Parts: sequence; structure tokens; C-alpha cells
Amino acid sequence: MSSKILSVQNSRRSRLKRDAQKVHPELAGVGSTTNHFDERNDPHFRGLPDKGIIAVTMALCLFGLMAVFSASAPEALVSFHDVTAELRKQTIACMIGLFLMFTISRYDYRKIKKWSWPLGFVSLFLLALTLVPGLSTEAFGASRWLKLGPVQFQPSELAKVASILLLASGLSKHFWWKREMLFRIALVMAMAAIVVKQPDLGSTMMILSALVALLYVSGTNHVLLFAALLSGGALVWHKVQNTPYQMARIQSWLNPYINPQKEGWNIIQAQLAIGSGGWFGAGFGRSLQKLHYLPVQHADFIFAVIAEEIGFLGCLALISLFIVFGYYGFKVALDARTLFGRLLAIGITSSICTQATVNIMVTTGCIPVTGITLPFISYGGSSLVITLAMVGILLSVSRDRMAKDQDEHADAEPAHA
Repeated sequence: MSSKILSVQNSRRSRLKRDAQKVHPELAGVGSTTNHFDERNDPHFRGLPDKGIIAVTMALCLFGLMAVFSASAPEALVSFHDVTAELRKQTIACMIGLFLMFTISRYDYRKIKKWSWPLGFVSLFLLALTLVPGLSTEAFGASRWLKLGPVQFQPSELAKVASILLLASGLSKHFWWKREMLFRIALVMAMAAIVVKQPDLGSTMMILSALVALLYVSGTNHVLLFAALLSGGALVWHKVQNTPYQMARIQSWLNPYINPQKEGWNIIQAQLAIGSGGWFGAGFGRSLQKLHYLPVQHADFIFAVIAEEIGFLGCLALISLFIVFGYYGFKVALDARTLFGRLLAIGITSSICTQATVNIMVTTGCIPVTGITLPFISYGGSSLVITLAMVGILLSVSRDRMAKDQDEHADAEPAHA
């Protein structure tokens, strides 16, 4: 998303402000900045939530439940003697997430600003607990989960939304180099550092991608941002070189047949599943690779099961849903009446779409394995609930949009008027 979004929207709001001052001269001294005008001129919602986002989100959730049921059935039968065990858990998480989504969509997103710092510190605290032996739950060599009674929770999912709120609320009031913003960026970097330590490189990438996206669209110097990306990439590469299992992932990505029984196993099995699907797939529930060949087939590699069962055309339909979600999400950003709303919409949409892109690229062997899930689709309660809560914030922003007649009137006026 280009930084032109902000310049276009700021010019529209400047013209709308001048129109309002012509009609109501007494407003001329109210709000010396665009943000003040946006926040005070009309604090009430202008319309209903964006129906396009609701429709595509519901479609993705339904697609995900079907995929989880098919992919998890063999493992659930062995572990629980019930093919629907994992489906029931995912359905409960989906219902909780949808409840949060529709509840948050009714809440004025501008009031969320005050929760950015508390949520950031809570996320940092919960992430720190994952590093304490005995408090975290270890799986696949990583301590990413906290156990709260019968429920396991992944704090890095909360850190994703906390980082977006921190950055959006800060950048809506300050330039990136202001002390207030530097504190916020430092908190986000601290969260990312703990997630790396767990280790969870995939979630770290998602947190930092939101940071880069919001800094870019807010007008941060592109040369400086590019230099920071190069420096960060160099640090990541240094860590990978000094972490044997991550270096093995790089080598197995370049040639999975170097060690086909270990590091190369995931990529080989995923590619076999995708290749077996053909154009139309083997049929729902008929995947062979999910029969204890493909690892974490109902989570990280669920896209491979989908490809095997419904083929290339089914995968194309799923990818199209994510593209439509991105279209409506960025459209919300264009139509939002406040800078905070625009940044929120851009951060949430880019985070979800980037995560989907990375997961699909990992499954198809385009990039090394990162251990990241497919939003709305993969099994995982905390991931699904947090993702749907983020969509709720996006829907709240969509309610506070410019009226169509105002938008057209703003476009019709010359920029220097």
C-alpha cells in the first residue's frame, strides 16, 4: 500500500474542512490539525459495517472449519477416538471469535486508543512468561504457549494486535522520530525479541511486517526504512547461521532431498500433496498425505491438504477470498475519516494478508519453513479468536467512513482550492 493513501486522504479532508468553515465560520478556529477536525466534527458512526468484509470473513471461516475437519480427522481418531474432536474445539473458538468480532464492530474504534499502552505491556508480560521454565508449554521445540487451566493461549497472537494498536495510535499523532513514537517502536521491538527467543521466527516476521507497513504509509523516509530492513535482515541471517535447526531449514529448502527423512520431509510431503491434487483434487476427505505423512497437516501445512483434496481450482478460490479481503480492507482505509482509522485498517489488513501469503509460499516451497499458520483456515483457537477480533476493529473503522456525496464533492474540487 503506497503512502499516496495518506496524502490523498489528507487532501480530501483539508478540502472538506474548508467547506465546513465556509458554511459554519464559527468552526474556523476549532481543530488546528486534520486529526482534530476528524475527531471532533462528527464523533458518531456514519453507517453500517462493511458487508463485503463480513461476507468474505464468514466464507473464510466456513472454509476453514471444513478444512480443519478433513485434515485433523485421522489424528483425532488416533488420539481421541473421535474424528470430530479437533473440529469441535475449532468451532468453539470460531463462535467466540465471531462474537468478539461483531461486539467490537459496534464499539467506537477511536476509544481503543487509550488501550494501546496497557495492551502492549500486558502482551510483553505474557510473552516474558513463556520464557519462564514451568509456566510455558513446549511443543515442537518451542515455548510459545501459556496454559490457563484447560486452555492453551499463544501470547504472540495478542502481540500482533497490540503492536498494530501501539503504532497506529502513535503515528496518528506523532512523526516516527518523536520520543513518544520511539518508545512505542522500542516496545514493539522488545515483543519481537522475546518471540524470537521462544523461538518463533514466523510470528516475529508478522510483528515486524506490521511495523514496516505502518512506518512506510505514514511517510517515513524510504531510504532510512530500506537501510533498517537491510540491517534487520543481516541480523536475522546472523542468527540463522548460528542456529543449527534454522540453518538446516534453509538448506532443506534449497534442496529437500539432502536430508529427506528429517528437515526435507515437510517440503517433500507438502509438494507431493499439492502435485497429487491436479486441477480438481482427489475429493473432500480423500487426501492421502494427511494420513500421518504430512506433519501438522491441520495447522501449518493445511494448504497442502486443501490442494490435494480440491485441487488447483479450489486453491485458486481460497486465494481469491484473501485477495477480496485485502481489497475491502484497503478500501476501508481509503474511506476512513481519521488518520488513526486509516492506519488501523492498513495495519490489520496487511498483517492478515501477509500472513496468508507467507503460509502459502512456505507450503508451496517458495520460501523456507517458518511455522506460521493460515489465517481463518488453520487449526488454532487463539489465532482464530485474535484474527476475528482484529476484523472486528476493521469493521468498526468501516462504520466511520466518509459519505459518498462528500467523497465525490471532495474529488471534484481542485487541489489548490
